[in-house]
Amino acid sequence: MLVPIETMIDGLVRTLTERVLPDVPTRFARGQLYAVIDVLRNLRDRVEPRAALFEDESASIAGALGRVIPHLPAAAKSTLEAAVTDAPAAPPSARLVALRAALILALDAIADLAPADAAAARAAVNEHLAAQTMRDLAVLKPSMVGEISKG
Repeated sequence: MLVPIETMIDGLVRTLTERVLPDVPTRFARGQLYAVIDVLRNLRDRVEPRAALFEDESASIAGALGRVIPHLPAAAKSTLEAAVTDAPAAPPSARLVALRAALILALDAIADLAPADAAAARAAVNEHLAAQTMRDLAVLKPSMVGEISKG
């Protein structure tokens, strides 16, 4: 799952300020680092998460839940159907939060199933999680580990 952008930027600023800045020896390099920190701080509250990422994950969860629900007993089925139905259509981030909560309800219900029913239900959830992992990885930029290790 994706880390909220605000949390990520706060961590970057904290790391640059507390860990990197003390080891930067030249005035010019410190000035450059302060400029990066300034940009990150100003960027933090101006970045809008890409709604398409939320929509894709929401659709994947809804599909998985649709395949899980038939395997559940009546009470769990009713609870999960209500959770999916009650998930707001917009904004995409709110829908995703609600559907992730429904996915947790589904996992709790699956834990109580007989092994044969649980296997089919778990397979639907696993397919979603595998696809979501690939979606999460697809937005990552190529690693700069080589450049980082060279200093």
